[in-house]
Order: sequence, then structure tokens, then C-alpha cells
Amino acid sequence: MSRAVASALAAALLLAAAGAAAQGSASQRVDRAFAQLNAHQPDSAEALLRPVADSVVRATPGERGAAWLLLGVIDFYDGRDGDSAAARDFRRALARAPGLRGEWLTRVDSQLGAIWQRERGHALCGTAPRESSKLSGPGDDVPVVEQKPKILSGPIPHYPDGARDAHITGRVLMVGVVDTTGRAERGSIKVLTTPHETLSRSAVSYFEGAKFEPARIAGQAVRTCVEIPVDFRLGY
Repeated sequence: MSRAVASALAAALLLAAAGAAAQGSASQRVDRAFAQLNAHQPDSAEALLRPVADSVVRATPGERGAAWLLLGVIDFYDGRDGDSAAARDFRRALARAPGLRGEWLTRVDSQLGAIWQRERGHALCGTAPRESSKLSGPGDDVPVVEQKPKILSGPIPHYPDGARDAHITGRVLMVGVVDTTGRAERGSIKVLTTPHETLSRSAVSYFEGAKFEPARIAGQAVRTCVEIPVDFRLGY
């Protein structure tokens, strides 16, 4: 595993475990498992990860998601049913932590990255076309758009007074399906990460009210899966 990939993996795991008690037992297991993987000891890594993934030890959803993600990497290289096993593990990871970022998997193996992209697209947006990524994988029936959607207009995000007074700041990251008319489909918006629930509600209202230039494939407008960030900062 290259140093760049190792750094990307470490950053992804830190993000997945955000909000957890620093270096709790689950976090320690995930960190040690990563070290074992980096040392090409997948059996030792799996032994550390299984209790986290299977809820034997106390862990946050992010830690469990990170454990299943790493188990997906292990199963991918196991060779007995690698692609299918990795896909199942990734689905479990995303069910527990939808905000997990796995783009770095492409740098480990392009096929592994393709499996992650496919499962993430299904988990977050059903079978809506992806906004980006040219990767494809076996059984990948989710097309990739050729022209990305663009925000044309939208309401000014409302900064709730209570959150502002409490100096709550940060980014709300959402995903949702934009239809062929350029509007978010009702009920499709999911919040992936947020600093506070009150900011989530305001961000979702912005997404619901935004007008998009729809995505296109071969010149035709298509519904697509889109990630939208909304930042809340003091002083504006």
C-alpha cells in the first residue's frame, strides 16, 4: 500500500470516527487493523475488526461503518467471492454511516473503487445516475452523467437564530435526486454530515427550494444523484 493511499485511508477513518471518544476501544481496534493491513496481515486485521462490525464491542455508527469498509477491502482481496463480498460489506458500511467517504479506494484498486461507487450510488440515491466518476464495475447498471447539474437559483440559506447565538458553525453535506425539471425529488434528500440538527433543517429547505440545470446524458435531461454542501459561518 503506497504512502499516499495510507494517508488517504487514515484520513477517511478519522472522518468516519468523528464524534467518537478519542481512542476508545473501537477506535483503537480500527486503527490497529489499519496498521495490520498496511503490514499485509489481513487475518490479524479481520480479527480486530469483526467485534466492532458485529457489535460485540461498543462503537459509534461511524466506527462500525469504518470497520465494515475495511472488511470489504479484506474480502475483496480474499479471492473467494471478492467482488460480491466487498459489495455486501460496503452496503453494511453505508447503512451504518452514510457519510463515509471511500473515493480513496480507487487509488488502492480501480475495481474496488468501482464497487464502492456503485454501492454508494445505490445506498444514497437508488439507481439514479451518478453526478461523477467514470468508473464502472461488474453488474453496474447506474449510468454516469456527461453534463453535471448546476444550481441556477435558490433561497438564501436561513441561519437559525439559536444556532447563530450558540456559535454553531460548519458544513451540512446532503445528497438527493434532482429530476429532469431541475428540482429535488420529494423525499430523496438525505443529510450525510452536519454539525447540528437545526442547521440540517435549514440546509434541506435550501436544497428543496433550489433550481438546477438538470444533468444530461447524450443531450437528454436525466434525473441524477447530487451532493450539495451548505456552509454556515458567523459573520454573514
